[in-house]
Amino acid sequence: MRPIIILSLLFCFAQAHASEECPNIPAFLDNGWIVHSEEDFDQILEEKLHEFLPEVGKDLILDDAESYISDYSHDCYLIMWVVIWDRVSTAKEEMWGDVALSRTCPHTGEYIELRWYDPVTKKKHIVFNPEHSCCLTTNVPLAYNTIF
Repeated sequence: MRPIIILSLLFCFAQAHASEECPNIPAFLDNGWIVHSEEDFDQILEEKLHEFLPEVGKDLILDDAESYISDYSHDCYLIMWVVIWDRVSTAKEEMWGDVALSRTCPHTGEYIELRWYDPVTKKKHIVFNPEHSCCLTTNVPLAYNTIF
């Protein structure tokens, strides 16, 4: 009987620990976000930068930039610099800010997280860099039509 109880407790602990590793994921999924695998971060970042950078100053304009500290970075002193770009062609009521790039600040400037809104599919996407973060960096934005 004791081994069954011990195994049950270990199983429950393992399940609880796994869900605590990134508690934000279920909330993002419940709010309609597509959460991409952190294993695909480098590939997605390269594709999206190639797509977005030519549009900066044209269809993508600077919306906001600020520093932020995440509870989920590997370094408790890591300061992120979040830059949010707004797509001019997307109606404001549809989405406030269409692309958010988070980078390490102020030293290396490596990318930590990428968020974007696809105006064709009407879906919000997010992916994080596992080299700097163990989870999505924040909770789900309060408004359904904001990127950060």
